[in-house]
Amino acid sequence: MIQRNETPATVVTLTLPDKDASRDSATILVQRGDLARVHQFTYSHIGALSDIIAEALIALDAVEADPPVIPEPPAAPPPARKTATPAKPAPVAPSEPTVDVPLRKGTKAVRISHLKITAGDTDAAAYRQAVLLAGRLIDGKLWDGETPIRFEDVPGVARKMKYLTDGDFALFKLDDFVQFGGFPTDTQTDALL
Repeated sequence: MIQRNETPATVVTLTLPDKDASRDSATILVQRGDLARVHQFTYSHIGALSDIIAEALIALDAVEADPPVIPEPPAAPPPARKTATPAKPAPVAPSEPTVDVPLRKGTKAVRISHLKITAGDTDAAAYRQAVLLAGRLIDGKLWDGETPIRFEDVPGVARKMKYLTDGDFALFKLDDFVQFGGFPTDTQTDALL
């Protein structure tokens, strides 16, 4: 089968002014494939339009014989190279629940098993007070929040800490306020915070 190189159709678009326009100026667009020619003209009577169309077709042939060279737009600059930053590891979900201990600046998540009340009041008010006291121990740099601690007397510890500033904690040791370290688990006497 023989294939023909078909020439694309010629499209002529003629734009005429409104009847009410004072001047008879118009525009003609002649297009074939990717090439086109636009021409503005004035006319005095409708019969002149056939001559104008013929002139526009001849002008299009001239453009096709010597098509303009349209430079390619400059290539977009390559995307800025990002410096390789080490990916932050996703926070690992703790294997046990945590409690947010309020600090002077922010909070620290501490495992619930690391804060226990062994004697005295073990109600919700004592729990809240123990969490606040734990924050004071962290701010005073006595406790890191990672070692298990036990409060024997939450109100008594609160009385000891009442007038201390964060700098005053350097004069004390952690065991002046709480018991710390590994403890045998005795679920009958321990109350989780």
